[in-house]
Amino acid sequence: MSRICILTGKRANVANSRSHSNVATKRKQGVNLQTKRIQGVKISLSTRAIKTLKRLEAVQKGELLTKKQKKKAKTANFKAQAEKPKKLNFKT
Repeated sequence: MSRICILTGKRANVANSRSHSNVATKRKQGVNLQTKRIQGVKISLSTRAIKTLKRLEAVQKGELLTKKQKKKAKTANFKAQAEKPKKLNFKT
C-alpha cells in the first residue's frame, strides 16, 4: 500500500539531509498518515485531512460557525451597539 493520502493526494516529499560539513544527501519526508474507518471502510488519511473532516462535521452539526457566519454575527453586534443611545454622565 502506497503512502498517499486518499483524500488530499499528499505524498512523500524529497529533501536533503545536511551533514556537519554541509554535504547534501537525499532523503524522504513522509506524510503523517493515519488509518481511519469511515462508513465501514478503512482508509489512510493525512492528519490535516482528518482535522478538516472534523471541522466540516462540526459545521454541519452547527457546533462551529463558518467565516461568513462569524462575520455576519460580528456586523450584527456592531450595528446593535451603534444603535444603542449612549448615556452621558454629568457630575454636578
